[in-house]
Amino acid sequence: MHAHTRCLRGGFAVAFTLFTATPALAGPDWDEGATDAGSTVGTAQVIDTTGSLNSIKGKLGGPGFVTGDYQDCFLLNVSDPQGFNISLTSTFGGPPGFDPMMFLFRIDMLNGTMVAKAVLANNDKSAGSPLPALGPQANDGSGAMVGPGLYLIAISGFGSQPVNALGEFVFSQSFLQPGVIGGPAPQPAGGYLLDAWSADGSFGNYELLVQGVSGVPSPGAVALLGLAGIAARRRQR
Repeated sequence: MHAHTRCLRGGFAVAFTLFTATPALAGPDWDEGATDAGSTVGTAQVIDTTGSLNSIKGKLGGPGFVTGDYQDCFLLNVSDPQGFNISLTSTFGGPPGFDPMMFLFRIDMLNGTMVAKAVLANNDKSAGSPLPALGPQANDGSGAMVGPGLYLIAISGFGSQPVNALGEFVFSQSFLQPGVIGGPAPQPAGGYLLDAWSADGSFGNYELLVQGVSGVPSPGAVALLGLAGIAARRRQR
């Protein structure tokens, strides 16, 4: 079943076609594959599986001949906001010292361009754990929470944070404290939209376990992604 929803975010509105079918107990797994999931909205990998999603597997490769691979971004659909949860498994690969962080952005349209607006961030899900996790809402008092619709999930290594066009952090630095799911930064002059990253971070392999998430709905949202110039780069296992 599909429902047509009009979302109002940050003073501008956009219509999405949302997939609202009841999620299966165990959905498909997504593998980043050989085509890198980029670090911006325009280079993100579009997860276009049917129905609920079970996991996302990928790798931050670190230094490269042309550009480094220090952040991965995926476009997906939150179909069950109350049941939304993304956590990282404890199995890592690559160089020692990989300390991942996770960021969630809401997808909106601004002046005909698709943008990613800061919603939630986490560094360590609890004291003594290097594994990040995100639930349906912030616990830092910001009031940020997840609703149904299109989102961008980003993973990076410690030291690499998303910034706006002025180079300001878009998330409150409260998220660096163990157990804190932080919301957007308090009134940055350059706004809350992802533009770039503060620095290169640590890198390695990762696997995200997801709940309340499905592939990008079609045909409405896929057409919207096409108009925004985003190419769907797929590898499903």
